Amino acid sequence: MAKQSIAELEEILNTGAKGLPKLTSKKMFGCYALWADDNVFALVWKHGRIGVKLPEANQYESLMGVSGAEPWKAGPMQMAHWVLVPESFHAKPAEIKKWTVKAHGLCQKLEKKVKKSSTPKAAAKKPVKKKAK
Repeated sequence: MAKQSIAELEEILNTGAKGLPKLTSKKMFGCYALWADDNVFALVWKHGRIGVKLPEANQYESLMGVSGAEPWKAGPMQMAHWVLVPESFHAKPAEIKKWTVKAHGLCQKLEKKVKKSSTPKAAAKKPVKKKAK
């Protein structure tokens, strides 16, 4: 199997994400990335791989258990929750769709948790003390 170009990988990723709600694309770290609201959930790494963000341990471990999957590393730093899908998946639209949909769903779930936990609470009113002159 010939290695796909970045443009071909973007097309593969877009096909896998087609129809997902709140979907946008923009650059992240110089890479083409897919976002839902303000959360990135998938990208095309500039070294020719598709990556997905799986913040739930069981989903992360499930994909990492597939031969050819690797953690995403930017230089020496491993990016938390990110998995580069096996290159064999690039020719398997159903597999790309499966993992893109999972990553999108986890992104949406995470967004709901963040919004719920960041709801402002009524601030306790304290009397303002005036400085003596």
